[in-house]
Amino acid sequence: MMYTLYIERDSFLHRLDPRVKIISSLLGILAMILFNSPWLLLILFALLSLFLKFLGKIGFKEQIKVLKPLTPLIVITIAIWPFILEPKTFGLFIGLGYALRLASMAMITFGLLMTTTQRELILGFIKLKMPYEIGLTLTIALRYIPTLFGLAQTIIDAQRSRGLELEKGSFFSRIRKTVPILIPLIIASIKTAHELSIALESRAFGASRKRTFLHTIQMEKKDYVALIFVFLLFGLALYARYQLGIGYVKLY
Repeated sequence: MMYTLYIERDSFLHRLDPRVKIISSLLGILAMILFNSPWLLLILFALLSLFLKFLGKIGFKEQIKVLKPLTPLIVITIAIWPFILEPKTFGLFIGLGYALRLASMAMITFGLLMTTTQRELILGFIKLKMPYEIGLTLTIALRYIPTLFGLAQTIIDAQRSRGLELEKGSFFSRIRKTVPILIPLIIASIKTAHELSIALESRAFGASRKRTFLHTIQMEKKDYVALIFVFLLFGLALYARYQLGIGYVKLY
């Protein structure tokens, strides 16, 4: 069973060269790491959401849908910081910042997957001089994020139909109840990986070092302009962080 995050739309982001989107995603994630202020990260998250909405034609509901699986991790991130920093209100403030950073980084990654096909991702990695094996491995890893999520949802629905109540009980009781979900998920993941290896071997993967492609990609004027704009934004982020001290809250 295969799932995909890619949403076929006629948008500016969909038409961009995959190399531009890969480099932009990497720089965007690095830029998010620079800041920890909840106020600035909230603004950046809102701008990312609007960016995907108007340039990628990815609706807000679709964005929320892909971020929904990260909700437990976001909640845990917020909850643990009051126990790390004093006073607790300051720890909660910083926890919100790190949660927004996590959500923003996920939004950037999911935005790449929602606007770029698997074929374009592989070609983008290869054109960036990455070995084909590594590029394919990264692409498959990104490709299987929605697949594993879909499998988990199917298993959860099946277990609920058998009477498993995940929402009831104490915190540790809920953790124990995830065992009937994790075991089938791990088994299904191993089975999927085995089937993938058979599919690669049946197609003689690795038999030839020199590969040819039916389709190729070519940088256009808009791609160069977009790439220059992204580098300028990243430079602005570095200047704001290290020269102006904007967006960073000292923890100690």
